[in-house]
Parts: sequence; structure tokens; C-alpha cells
Amino acid sequence: MKIISGSSNLEFAAAIAKKLDLQLGEVEISQFPNGEKRVWVKENVKGHNVVLVQSFCEPVDEHVIESLLLVDALERAGARHINVVLPWMGYSIQDKVFREGEPIAAKVIASLVSHGYVKRVFLLDLHNSSIPGFFSIPTQHLSAIDLFIDYAHQNFNLAECLVASPDFGGLKRARTFAEKLGVELTNIDKFRDLHTGKVETKGMYGNVEGKIVLLFDDFINSGSTVQSCSELLKNNGAKEVHFFVTHGPLSAGAYDRISASQINSVVLTNSIPHLEQNPRIHILDVSQLFADALSAWAGNR
Repeated sequence: MKIISGSSNLEFAAAIAKKLDLQLGEVEISQFPNGEKRVWVKENVKGHNVVLVQSFCEPVDEHVIESLLLVDALERAGARHINVVLPWMGYSIQDKVFREGEPIAAKVIASLVSHGYVKRVFLLDLHNSSIPGFFSIPTQHLSAIDLFIDYAHQNFNLAECLVASPDFGGLKRARTFAEKLGVELTNIDKFRDLHTGKVETKGMYGNVEGKIVLLFDDFINSGSTVQSCSELLKNNGAKEVHFFVTHGPLSAGAYDRISASQINSVVLTNSIPHLEQNPRIHILDVSQLFADALSAWAGNR
């Protein structure tokens, strides 16, 4: 088996390779003067199963195109099969039509990735559990929830904790987290304006007085949910508020909003590289999840 990486998350790809006792394959990615991507797989992949690791993070469109070009290059170079590891699937939040005239962008991206030469796609904590159905090839949907469970056991007195969902849409996800921890669940009534993206918290259900509240969600983008939810919970008597979230695309201003918020900590995974440092952000490594899944599917050659 060979492992290669696009340019989005080289450190993560190298971590998977190390756990599989492999070296990261040599790939050269550059750009023509007119802005077009140019990829060159320098590794000998003929007859091998190849794993392509790429997160569709910023700049999202570049990383999508890079992946498509790499798959074509691998096929032409004689790879036996290609398995795609997609720790963060950009466009996955656009999983339905919110306004007439909009696309289902997640389905468009899934169709692009479902290249005939790709054998299987490995995904992590998608925004909607139905998204794997958008792919026309087999997928494996992994979850980081057990890593969060271990972290909570090691760092908090669960007798003082309860889990909160930041909105109704994430309630099922948060309920699973609460049940695994054996703690109570509460829910926040949050509204997001689809035109402006502005987040407003209208209230909450349950009593958080004196509690350590563990918010649980799948991604943080602007950081506005962190701000509004932590403020609401602290105003209602919560002793501490910690946000457990798998993906952190963290758009412009997100780090500043986290720093300015009343959140005690944000626990993220390395599905997306985090270039800025923030003392409130703690990163969990999910490379072992993918290494274990690849060991079962990709084979030795």
C-alpha cells in the first residue's frame, strides 16, 4: 500500500502513514502562471493500492481540483485501486436546498469524488448522516466521538457535567454523546439567518446552574455559536462551558470570537490543519481512526 497526500493536510497524512509503518509517497504540486493546478505523482504506484489523503478545507475549490487531478494521475500511473481519505468534506454543510435556486452542493462534491477508479471513500463526522448516500461508490463514515468520550473522562468530573446541543439539528448527535457519558442532556434554541448567517440564541431548556456544560457539535465555522451559546449558558449559571467539535474550518475572525467569548475551552480534531495558536483550543489526533480503517480495507500491496 502507498499513501500520498494533497497539499491541504500533509501533517495528518504523514501521521496516518507513520501509524501504518509507511513512508508518505512523493508528490509535486505546483501552479501554472495562469493559475491552473499542476500535479505530478513521482512515487512508483504501478500495481499498488494507493491511499489519497486530502481535506477539502480552505482554499476549498483548489483542494477539490487537486484531488481530482491526483486521482487521474494515479490511474494513468497504473495504481491498482485508489482509496480516498477525506477527513473534512468541504461543502458538506450545504446538504439540502435552503432557498429555491440553490444546489445541493454536498451531492455535487460527492459525485465528483465518486470517480470510477476510486474504490472507497473514508469520511469523518459528516454534518448529515445521509451524505454518504450521495456517493455512488462505497464509503466508510468514521466518528471521533469515542476520543471525545475519553477526553471528557480524563479531564472532568462527570458528576458535575451535562451535555448541551447548540441547536435542535444537532440534538440527536448530542444525545448520543450524553448517553455514552451517562449524563443529562439539554438543548439550546438557536436561530441562524440564512441570508446574513447571523446566529441568535433565543433560550434553552433545562437547568445548568453550577454545572460544567459540554457543548457537542460537528463543526465550528465563524465562532458565533461559541460566543452566543457560552454567553447564554454562563448567564444561566453554568460554572464552565466547553465545546467539543470534530471539525474546525474556522473562517476569518473565528479565533478572535473564541478568545472574546466566555467559553472555557474548545476541543477540536486535526481533520483540518490549525495554523493559529489559541490557549483555549485543544487538538485531538484522529489519524489512528483512519489508519485502523485503512488496515482493514486497503490491503498490503
